Amino acid sequence: MKDKNNPYIDSRVEIRWIPEINGRGIFAREFIPAQTIIEKAPLVIFPKKLMEMAIWMLQADGMRSHEFKLDQYTVDWSDQGAVPLGWAAIYNHSDTNNCEFHGFYEDELLGIIALRDIKAGEQCCVTYGSSWFAEKGYVKKVDF
Repeated sequence: MKDKNNPYIDSRVEIRWIPEINGRGIFAREFIPAQTIIEKAPLVIFPKKLMEMAIWMLQADGMRSHEFKLDQYTVDWSDQGAVPLGWAAIYNHSDTNNCEFHGFYEDELLGIIALRDIKAGEQCCVTYGSSWFAEKGYVKKVDF
């Protein structure tokens, strides 16, 4: 039995390479029922101002936003920022997401929860929000 307060990754998911986006994604190896907590990832939490300063300094040195890879994997965590560990940063965006992020704030864990039944072979996607791409200056590669 899993301890609900500890990080884990469900054994029914795996990482796969996706040639269309030249990147990775999380896929169901087996059927996953709706409302399953697929992952609880630990976080490295930092002051949001720290990331803003890093981006500003790198841009001042001529680095473009999309070249600063760390910024692509951070999440908002209450009034701070965080880098998810585990596989949580690898879930791709979809406007028709089948999973969602859930903050287990008391345990400092980021959860990924299935919104509906997920079939074997199906990619597990979350939404980054309607403004994420524009705010960061990125273009969507594909929508799953």
